[in-house]
Amino acid sequence: MRIEPRAEGFLADIVFCCICQPALYIRPFGTEFAQQVDWLHQNVQAVAASQMQAAGEQEQAVMFVTGAPCLARYSEDGTYYRAIIEKVDDVQDAVHVLYVDYLSKEILPKRDICECPLELRLIPLSYACVRLAGVQPNATRPIAEVYGRLQELLEAASFYVRVIQRPDVKESTSMPEVELFTAKDCQTLAYQTLIDEQYLVADTNQ
Repeated sequence: MRIEPRAEGFLADIVFCCICQPALYIRPFGTEFAQQVDWLHQNVQAVAASQMQAAGEQEQAVMFVTGAPCLARYSEDGTYYRAIIEKVDDVQDAVHVLYVDYLSKEILPKRDICECPLELRLIPLSYACVRLAGVQPNATRPIAEVYGRLQELLEAASFYVRVIQRPDVKESTSMPEVELFTAKDCQTLAYQTLIDEQYLVADTNQ
């Protein structure tokens, strides 16, 4: 999903910290976003119900290809979500999937997989990929340790996001730069303790 610069913070939760980019995956709250998520959820369930009722074995076999988009039934709640097939296990008659809107993984029987039509694939993902503005991991600490502490801190409570800068096509920047705060007034950084403890330091490239 796309987010724009703004003066006030908007409420969000952490989804995942990725150390390879590095980047944060966040899920914003708000009426517009909630409506999009609800609409997507309802349509995924309707499509999955129709697909599972109509699909035969020959139709389903075409889908079981690594990298193919699909709708996968989550074992915890029995409902379907958009996913990508990461691995096909013909011996166990199962597939390994990544739920693309939640970045979680699961191994499911093939019977719990159905096709994801193009109209559902074109709907933006339910999270935004961002990076922190003005700070970077301390090079003297393992980056996995820094981002592990950051994720642990952000998982403890929701936070407010203030977008500082949008991606710049001319400068080849692909992620919005943000600051995360403990309250909507954007006065106290949610990760201030990591700055105080020197897990995060000033980004000299900015």
